[in-house]
Amino acid sequence: MPFLWIPIDDPSGPQSLRKVVERNAIALLSNFEREAIDPPSASWLGLRSRKRKVRESGLWNIDHVDETFSPEFLSVIRDRIADIPASSRRHSSPN
Repeated sequence: MPFLWIPIDDPSGPQSLRKVVERNAIALLSNFEREAIDPPSASWLGLRSRKRKVRESGLWNIDHVDETFSPEFLSVIRDRIADIPASSRRHSSPN
């Protein structure tokens, strides 16, 4: 899965932009108690976890896996990415 670092420079806290992004990204990517759109591979170590939420969500961070993401969150991400100069954008991909 490719990923991109986006700068979010605000104090941490339950209402911080960082927390909004974390909460909604986890809720969006989670497969917990729903049909898996992009399930983990059969060799993913998390499938052997003792924690049901890890196994079923496909994520190690299980905070918010049983929540619904807010569609407005995608606008926040889009705007944050737009603020990054193209020459500074770094992304990584496992391939």
